[in-house]
Amino acid sequence: MVNLNWEGKNTLKDKLNREIERESNNKELESIYIPNLLKKKHGKDDIKNDKIKKSTISKEKWTNRLIWGDNLNVLSKLMNEFRQSIELIYIDPPFFSGGNYYHKIFIGKGKKYIKNLAYNDKWENNLSSYLNFIYARLILMKELLKPEGSIYLHIDWHVSHYIKLLLDDLFGKENFRNEIIWAYPAASAQTRRFFIRSYDTILFYTKSDDYLFNDDPAIYMEYSDRVKNNLKTDERGTFYYRGGSHDGKKLSRKVYVNESGIFPRDVWKDIPYLRANTKTYQGFSTQKPERLLKRIILASSNPKSLVADFFSGSGSTIAAAEKLNRKWIAVDNNWFSIHTTMKRLLSINKSNDLMNWNKKYRKEAKPFKVIYLLNKQTQDRIPDSFLKKDKIYENARNNLKNPEVYLDIVKGDNSISIKIIDFQFKDESVFSKKTLNRIKSWEDWVDFISVDFNYNGKRMIPNWVSYKLPKKRSIKLQIPKYEYSKPGNYEVLVKIVDILGNELTQKIYIDV
Repeated sequence: MVNLNWEGKNTLKDKLNREIERESNNKELESIYIPNLLKKKHGKDDIKNDKIKKSTISKEKWTNRLIWGDNLNVLSKLMNEFRQSIELIYIDPPFFSGGNYYHKIFIGKGKKYIKNLAYNDKWENNLSSYLNFIYARLILMKELLKPEGSIYLHIDWHVSHYIKLLLDDLFGKENFRNEIIWAYPAASAQTRRFFIRSYDTILFYTKSDDYLFNDDPAIYMEYSDRVKNNLKTDERGTFYYRGGSHDGKKLSRKVYVNESGIFPRDVWKDIPYLRANTKTYQGFSTQKPERLLKRIILASSNPKSLVADFFSGSGSTIAAAEKLNRKWIAVDNNWFSIHTTMKRLLSINKSNDLMNWNKKYRKEAKPFKVIYLLNKQTQDRIPDSFLKKDKIYENARNNLKNPEVYLDIVKGDNSISIKIIDFQFKDESVFSKKTLNRIKSWEDWVDFISVDFNYNGKRMIPNWVSYKLPKKRSIKLQIPKYEYSKPGNYEVLVKIVDILGNELTQKIYIDV
């Protein structure tokens, strides 16, 4: 028998058990978004009280979850509630490439941006550190999978051979299903010393031999051009001629087809890589296309089942799961990933329909929670690329004070209206010249605004939001008038998020 071993492997399980016990008691901070109640208010001149009820959430048996936290901690925390509950896990972890990967922070109304580090794919103890990192998380993911569940692990040539051995060791080589090759054109060929690498590997494993896999025509590949150009129709249906020969004579027979394509092979060449000029681009260099996730989700999960992505990045898995009527859990330790995914969900009705890509989706996302398990006060979140690098400003980050936001508040007998009128950093000298040249007005700092007109002091459930997107750079600074239908004392919470990731809140009290 072959045993797979590396430094640190044997002590992992004991560490994980302690982690599960510790995380089960960890506190969290959450906001809840109900997009179908936001739709009526976005951009209207007047907002009547639509009696947004906190019971909206309690009536739902499930609320989707977008979690900012270290995925090992989150996996441990989910164990008590979700053990053997997830039908499909897709992850796109670091590839052990030794590189840095970036996302774009867009500024102003044009196409200006500054790059920010999304994650570092360098490992202190080289391969052993990386394998421990992946293996620990896979142990917990396996526990969360249903017995009939599946996991798809997206990787590339750097360590795909190692990762397959890990998965064989953990899930059993008998539960290996496919090594899927996602082939795409190389963006630029920089070498003539070896063949150009232009594919990723997706390793597909199941938890058991009794697993879910759907023969869904929506996952099929198109026929080849040769077949499509030769399709014909008779009284029996659609067919093409398949050729052959016998005893030197050419033969042909009719092959009737019932579907619009062929059942997928394990080499996928029909899904293009995402380019920066596409509508769905979110500014992340490693963003995956929704249509890639569509095939995986339709094949290995059923409607209303639970799908999870614990390296959720720009949110492609979650956008696809939402459009395909799956429940979902998304986790990332990068705050900008969580913020990007939140805005992507809030605007999902204007994105492409996965079942008919040439049409808009036109549906609002289902209610979802945004949960913070990391302490945003201690995170090194302000991008270095925005700050000066002179020796004088070595402590620029520490010297950067929270900005101040100024509101114009008008209270009526039973209403309130709010407008953001200014947003200022006390000392802009810590910012680089490149940053300040891109900021044309104070409005360029503001990225997201949300308001809860009925704040209960515990969790925010916004009644109104406005935000910028990569392809839509305007934001509404005038918050429409909100009318209360019942007398009482109300607390209003206004949250403004700037492009650096600062989250500023102001509370307003109104007596109706």
